[in-house]
Amino acid sequence: MIIPSLILVLSVAGLADALYFTFAYYGRVRKFKWVPEVLCAREGSSCVTVVKTPYARVLGVPNSLLGVLYYVFLIYWAELGTPVGFEAEIGGEYRIFRIGWLLITVSTVTVLLGFYLVYALRRKLGVDCPLCYAAHAINLALFILLILSFR
Repeated sequence: MIIPSLILVLSVAGLADALYFTFAYYGRVRKFKWVPEVLCAREGSSCVTVVKTPYARVLGVPNSLLGVLYYVFLIYWAELGTPVGFEAEIGGEYRIFRIGWLLITVSTVTVLLGFYLVYALRRKLGVDCPLCYAAHAINLALFILLILSFR
């Protein structure tokens, strides 16, 4: 069960990154005395600046907040032993809903969006954001692990 463990570890790392960006988006980063400057914790850094651009939102919702939800769900899913689906009663019938395709679909969207956001960082904004790159690398690794876990 190495794949669920890797998914869990990467999801926790992704959650920490997404929480950092969510706090930065809402202007709370500069109040974190415990965040080292190497993590872009100062006002005017590329990480804090990036969250103020239109690329930091999808349909008006901060990307990082969507990431928090995604990672929390993956942590929960990995902790349950990566269940394949769940059973629900609909119209008097019990049906099994498979969550594998849902997870892979959401993960695919995060990876595709990540490619676009890296393009936007480099070509449109002209900034380097190490934590952004880390988040996109985590999402790509999670995508690969999710595919492997459903084989």
